Amino acid sequence: MNIKSLYFFLIGIACFGSVSSGVDLDNRVREIAHQLRCPTCQAMSVKESDAGISLNMKQRIRELLEEGKSEEEILRFFVDRYGEWILRSPKKEGFSLLLWTMPGLIIVITVLLLFQYLRKKSRMTTIPDTRPLSEDEQRQIEKDLKRL
Repeated sequence: MNIKSLYFFLIGIACFGSVSSGVDLDNRVREIAHQLRCPTCQAMSVKESDAGISLNMKQRIRELLEEGKSEEEILRFFVDRYGEWILRSPKKEGFSLLLWTMPGLIIVITVLLLFQYLRKKSRMTTIPDTRPLSEDEQRQIEKDLKRL
C-alpha cells in the first residue's frame, strides 16, 4: 500500500509540475506579447489582438521561449524583422530618449517661464506714492461719515 501511495504521489507531482510550467509559459508569452504592437491593428498590443498575424506572433513567442530564448532575444527577433516601431515602448536611447524626456522638459520650462513672468509682474506693480489728505478732504470725509 505504501508503494502505491508513493507512486500516485510522484505521478501527481509530475502532472502538477507540467501544468504549472505550462501556466508559467503562458504568462511569459502574454508579458512579451504585451510589449509588441500588432502590425495589423497598430493601436493594440499583440496580446490584445485576435488578428491572424498576432496569433502567429504569439505562437512564435511560445516557440522561442521553449527553445530557451530570453525576453531580450525574443524582442530583438521581432525588432530585426519588423523594425523598432513594433515595440509599444521604444528603447530609451538616441532620438527616442529625446522623445521620452520632451514632456518633462516642456513642463519644467513652462513652470520656470511662468515663475519668471509672475516675479517680473510683481515687481512692476508697486504701490503708488500716497500723499496725506488735505484739511478740506479730511473735513469732507468727516462730514460724510456724520451723515451716515
